[in-house]
Amino acid sequence: LIGSGEHRVVFLHGLFGRGKNFTNIAKGLQPEFSCLLVDLPNHGDSAWTESFGYAAMADTVAEQLRADFAAAGPVDVVGHSMGGKVAMVLALRHPELVRRLVVEDIAPVDSQEADTTSSRGNFEHLLGSLKRLDLTGITHRSQADAA
Repeated sequence: LIGSGEHRVVFLHGLFGRGKNFTNIAKGLQPEFSCLLVDLPNHGDSAWTESFGYAAMADTVAEQLRADFAAAGPVDVVGHSMGGKVAMVLALRHPELVRRLVVEDIAPVDSQEADTTSSRGNFEHLLGSLKRLDLTGITHRSQADAA
């Protein structure tokens, strides 16, 4: 949690991210805002699950929000990429928790409907590149980036 302002904002990160990716933005919103930087399931310090799905992720976020950050009422939700999909599902399944919704870098369509040559092709290329990366001898992120 960053800040102690009256306006409450939840940040949901993308696929290879974690909540702390939004730290500088949250700090910039002080003192008017309180920002919750969520580690989505299977990311960062969150719990790891046996299965993956947007509905399950949204329900987990809803449970967390209900228990604390949104206990007093709905909050603003910002979702980036995969976090945007989670945010949209959260708003649909748990509308009482979401006051306003900001979705960046993703469309509200099923990924199977998306143009496979641009979105899925880039994703498969990225994962393939990561799988081919020889991690022996890599001790710094900059070395992995260069490789």
